[in-house]
Amino acid sequence: QALYLLLLGSLPCALAMAACKEEEYPVGSECCPKCSPGYRVKEACGELTGTVCAPCDLGTYTAHLNGLSECLQCRVCDPAMGLVTRQKCSQTENTVCVCDQGYFCVSEDGDDCAECSPHTPCRPGQRVRARGTERQDRV
Repeated sequence: QALYLLLLGSLPCALAMAACKEEEYPVGSECCPKCSPGYRVKEACGELTGTVCAPCDLGTYTAHLNGLSECLQCRVCDPAMGLVTRQKCSQTENTVCVCDQGYFCVSEDGDDCAECSPHTPCRPGQRVRARGTERQDRV
């Protein structure tokens, strides 16, 4: 019976947290406006104040409306993995890495390549039938 009362008492809180709009994020039982891309939450909203947002520091970003207290770390294109930078990180976009010339992607992370390998060299007496691309080894 005590468990039933405990569960019943927590129901209004659970319902209040789920009621935020897409452009809001929950803080306790309140809904605060999210920060714009390129910004993070510096101070959550209060009863009479809106969310205070701060720009992302160098080397960090947020790409969407968010309720994050810290911006996301920018990706680093590791040359040891055969990667080079196609597009540098900005406050609103993560770094875009691609395979260096002469390499092709062997491991993907979402839409980005995470690791590249060198194109297979032809052995003596062989010739290239199809040139390698950024996504495919040569044949």
